[in-house]
Amino acid sequence: MKEKLAQKVKEEKQFEAVVAEMKPAVDTTYKKIMDFDPNVQALFLESDILNSIASIKAAYQRRSYDVRYKAFLEEAQLLETLFYDKKELRGNNRNIEKLNADLDRCRLSMRNIQGALLNNGRNPQS
Repeated sequence: MKEKLAQKVKEEKQFEAVVAEMKPAVDTTYKKIMDFDPNVQALFLESDILNSIASIKAAYQRRSYDVRYKAFLEEAQLLETLFYDKKELRGNNRNIEKLNADLDRCRLSMRNIQGALLNNGRNPQS
């Protein structure tokens, strides 16, 4: 009985040590993602973020049989989703900007055509 309790206490201390070790990595990775500017082409930044996420996931993989460690996997998945969503948002914003520019050009062309038709109607060429 004492051995089981001692083992549980030891495992709990190990888990607390891993949490203390990973907390700065999680916080730093989150900050990197929030500061990440998808408009800047810097592959090393993306690689750094993905490596940080992988290190968080590795904390789970080292002791995946212990359900407490699943929190690291879920945190890594959350950060990965946040990162890819931020990158995708950039593409969506670019598409919106392009569509707005196309719409503005279309409106301008329509006004020019309407003006030409009105002028042509006033000044018929015979």
